[in-house]
Amino acid sequence: METKAEYQIWDTIVNSAKTKFDYKHIRAMFKKEDDEITDKFLFHIIAGFACGENHQTISTNLFNELQNINFECNEQQIDKFISDKHVKFSPEIYATYLAFSMLEDGEDIDNITEVINNLLQIDQ
Repeated sequence: METKAEYQIWDTIVNSAKTKFDYKHIRAMFKKEDDEITDKFLFHIIAGFACGENHQTISTNLFNELQNINFECNEQQIDKFISDKHVKFSPEIYATYLAFSMLEDGEDIDNITEVINNLLQIDQ
């Protein structure tokens, strides 16, 4: 079960990623604008790359998940959006990988937060 601090780590990573592209563009991809869905969409991309998934797998999984919740989108739009994110989101992908590893190793949540903030160059 995730704690409030763990959610804050994921939010920090997603919010950092939002600064790397035109966030309004991704929201426009979806016919129904929904910040929660959009944030989960971004996190899924970042976490997928952090776990070693390839572009096509992430794109297909995202499309299928969005279809399962009756969220209308186009697979080609998703694929196009993801195409350069392994580069643009490199710090966020690495931060996610580190956070997963540190959480798995039982590291102190405050230490993880500090490492992630330093990596993403976020003032505390």
